[in-house]
Amino acid sequence: MRVGIDNGVSGALVAISDHDGSYIDGITMPVKRWRSRNEIDVLAVRRWLFDVCEYEPGKIISVTVEEPNNSRTPSTAYSVASSFHSLRAMLDLSGVKWHRITPQSWQKAMLGKVPKGETKSRALAVAKELWPDESFLPTKRSKKPSEGLIDAALIAERSRRLKL
Repeated sequence: MRVGIDNGVSGALVAISDHDGSYIDGITMPVKRWRSRNEIDVLAVRRWLFDVCEYEPGKIISVTVEEPNNSRTPSTAYSVASSFHSLRAMLDLSGVKWHRITPQSWQKAMLGKVPKGETKSRALAVAKELWPDESFLPTKRSKKPSEGLIDAALIAERSRRLKL
């Protein structure tokens, strides 16, 4: 099983089949409030990961986490870096094999050359080609697909193709 994680409090986690890349499950990033900001709820992430993957010690699953990139604001940079290191610690302490991937590397491989400002629409189009039956809606009441779920699915597929 492959799990892709779009890092950050607005990110998501998606599990796909290691065999054929079929979409298994996905959730938007579980968060909890701390003071005046949201942060990743790593225990909820761990529960989802272990439930979906039916994880037990010694079972092989591969998790790929998107690295922090150059954020536009210091507060965003702090949030994404903090999220990445929280996920990293949780995965290491849980004994889960994981890899890191840069946004530029998976986007270039999965989306090809995309004009500036069209990355998100191209990502949705590629995801719909790969998983035509998946809506990428975060809830049943949602009307707009989650960019986090789309990115996490594409990260998982890139990991599968690289055999990470």
